[in-house]
Amino acid sequence: MSGETLTIPRPAGMARLGPREMLVEDGARTQSFRYADAESLRLSFRPRSLAFNVYRLDLRMKDGRTLRLHNIDATPGALFRPYRRWDEGYARLAREVTRRVGEAAPQAALAAGFPALRWTLSVLVGAGALAFVALRGAQALLAGHGAAALTALIGAAILAAFLAPFLIRNRPRRLAPGAVPPQVLPPAPL
Repeated sequence: MSGETLTIPRPAGMARLGPREMLVEDGARTQSFRYADAESLRLSFRPRSLAFNVYRLDLRMKDGRTLRLHNIDATPGALFRPYRRWDEGYARLAREVTRRVGEAAPQAALAAGFPALRWTLSVLVGAGALAFVALRGAQALLAGHGAAALTALIGAAILAAFLAPFLIRNRPRRLAPGAVPPQVLPPAPL
């Protein structure tokens, strides 16, 4: 395991990745997570209404403690101001934590995307909603209500444009410690 300590600034604090543990500072609170005590780690794509490119790291420890980190400032005050992003730092942190947990805790479940059941239900609900809106648009068109049909079909297109990347990025898969899929990380800056 690497003996290097990395310090990665976050919007509301700092993350320090030491050789055996990670310290996460949020204001005055500091939490410590030993890599060897990890039970599971999951990386996923979690868009929100006002911020589409949102990603999340979920770390669960054997003692039941959990850590959730997003690539945006997720504090309650963020509701009333623009999100503060830390995409590059988050991507670096996600790759490094995945590698260090994979090395120190080979028993830990490393995953990308949603759990299989949740993903399957998301596909079914999304496809059902999309089919319903498209069907209502077709019915409106056949009934001679062009404006209503156009509105429904535009709604179906918007829904499909949101659902496709959401489902593709969150496809359930195992996570290899040295190969984090780009679908669950913020895109690299241009």
